Amino acid sequence: MRNDFKASLFQYIMSTYHMQLRPVPQQIPRNESCPYEDIDSLLAGMSRKEKLEVIAGVDGFCIPAIPSRKLPPVWTSDATSGVRGVDAPVTAFPAPIAMAASFDRELIFKAAQAIARECRALGISILLGPGVNIARVPVNGRNFEYLGEDPYLAGEMASEYVKGMQSKGVGVTVKHFACNNSEYDRHKTNSVIDEKTLRELYLPPFKACVDSGAVGIMTSYNQVNGQYASENYFLIEQILRKEWGFEYMIVSDWNSLYSRDGAFEHGVDLEMPKRKYFPPSDEILTEVEEQILDRKVRHILNTFEALGVYNRDLIEGRLALHSPGNEEVALQLAKDSLVLLKNDLHFLPIKKSKCTKIAVIGPFIHGEPTGGGGSSFIKQSYPGESIPHVLEQNYCQSTVRSFSGKWYRNRENTAYVASCDAVIVSAGFTHIDESEAYDRRWTLHDSDIEDIRHACELNADTVVIIHSGGALEMSSWVHLPKAVIFAWYQGAYSARAVTSLLFGEYSPSGRLPVSFAKNLDDYLSMKNYPEDFSSISLKRIQTGQGDPEVRSVWPISYDEKLLVGYRQFDTVGPEPLFPFGFGMSYSDFTLTDLEIRLNADSVDIFCTITNTGEIDSAQVIQLYLRPEHFSEQKVFQQLRGFEKVFLHAKETKKIIFNLTDEDVTFWDETERKYYKDEDRFTVCLGFSSREILLESEPIKMP
Repeated sequence: MRNDFKASLFQYIMSTYHMQLRPVPQQIPRNESCPYEDIDSLLAGMSRKEKLEVIAGVDGFCIPAIPSRKLPPVWTSDATSGVRGVDAPVTAFPAPIAMAASFDRELIFKAAQAIARECRALGISILLGPGVNIARVPVNGRNFEYLGEDPYLAGEMASEYVKGMQSKGVGVTVKHFACNNSEYDRHKTNSVIDEKTLRELYLPPFKACVDSGAVGIMTSYNQVNGQYASENYFLIEQILRKEWGFEYMIVSDWNSLYSRDGAFEHGVDLEMPKRKYFPPSDEILTEVEEQILDRKVRHILNTFEALGVYNRDLIEGRLALHSPGNEEVALQLAKDSLVLLKNDLHFLPIKKSKCTKIAVIGPFIHGEPTGGGGSSFIKQSYPGESIPHVLEQNYCQSTVRSFSGKWYRNRENTAYVASCDAVIVSAGFTHIDESEAYDRRWTLHDSDIEDIRHACELNADTVVIIHSGGALEMSSWVHLPKAVIFAWYQGAYSARAVTSLLFGEYSPSGRLPVSFAKNLDDYLSMKNYPEDFSSISLKRIQTGQGDPEVRSVWPISYDEKLLVGYRQFDTVGPEPLFPFGFGMSYSDFTLTDLEIRLNADSVDIFCTITNTGEIDSAQVIQLYLRPEHFSEQKVFQQLRGFEKVFLHAKETKKIIFNLTDEDVTFWDETERKYYKDEDRFTVCLGFSSREILLESEPIKMP
């Protein structure tokens, strides 16, 4: 273990956040003898005691039963990469950031359906995800649980997840509402943000999920503009309820309530994991409080009704766990999300016939990391398969040796590495380095960098595999290896996906959902961020959660406003190391024949993509809109469309995009309302935010 303190800390977190494996809920069949006509009749038949009981959790992850109506308890479970915390052989899917890197709506939908099937098999009716918080700072310990830096991409990916999950009768709780963009002291921070930035950057993914039918929202730990998210009147009542018309349940994050009155009157509907601030079941309420209570219970019942929870067996035993079909989807998603960042002299793919000696180096020679830590960590999948094992099983014509520790101090080891046809260094972070409850370091461990440097000095044919939930320091070493693959956290199938890519069994098609800067201080969002962000303090983690009297709240100011990720780098600079949307392929593509058609109330954009190479491959076409006049408050360009297209070698396809008024709608801070921008804009099509291949003449939305 490279960090014994963090390992001990992880065990504390596992205990604190109920991350031990728990038994599968017992079978509770639906009860045909006590049906209810509708929610009104169900609500009318509940006692005050039952109503008060149903708005607070029990047993860590359970919403209580309604005994008088013979209705069963409803179980929830973490998280987005699979069913976590249940003692069962579940499938571990890639982390959400890897899902976003796939840029593949259809595959995200299929993955969500597969996870939902396993939920149903385990009696889980509500999944505690997906997370859609924006990657504001690259070191946020929970970025791996989210969907990148762009609200349009995050919204599109999360919407497909929501639709896929709920198509199988399992509800979502989209999290963390809102501005949970840091794990550093998350219980005692106040996200100070202007309304334009809030509405244009941080709220759109939540809105996209609500529009897609999401039946649950989870609030965050932090304050937003001085008020805790779990009782934030502006966010919950004004925006979520009134503006968006959301009539389903709002759930607290675990132990994230800080008062009775604020949370009860205009906050969450369900306090989790158990009652602390909400009124006990024997409390006498005022008439107004009775009305508030009925409203909360109705929201919870609306969610159950939408999912059909009370009209089916709790456990669908016929749905297989860890089925071949689920494994196939998980593996395909892992393959789709690997990002090839560098491939000098077309070194990859490695030719099997010419590769007889391989060295695998680094901390993961006994098993690849499968996910980040915290409430999304699936214990059953860890450690994952190792690259040496997969190589030996599937590429037995090669001699494979693996090295860890200070291997380069042994002359026999260095001689072998120098003589290899290919050297693979698998490095990066684990669920202990990168986790819920604290931020992660910006740089690789020194031992990883030493592995990379020594391997590259000994053998020019070195490939580096990096595991991380987002951007990290690469400028000091990225020039050394011949190829670099960014592997995120790929669940149980990382080693298989990586080795298959190395040997050209498919072409890489993952694209970066975040920008990679050359230096940490290149990010404007880091300018007023705590300098000791990567330090770990038990006081910050242990004390103050759910208790307003312990420690004071301090502000995190979003002074960079809209200038996050590529919005910053493309508007005011500096040059990124790797731009948003970037990713290499084993093939080559062209974009031609841009055509713009103005309709009565929309714009159609046509283009033609051709795979000019010799290898079947997928490519991601990205559509950006550039206003004729840009500024820090009206950024240089914004993603407004993308399409992942698979093409056989030499194949050509025609692609169409459609733009509506929503794509040119912005928030007016003075008038405090949305407006349609009358400025002209340029339609830009390309393969990253910096690789624009087609541009239109400036046009206006009809």
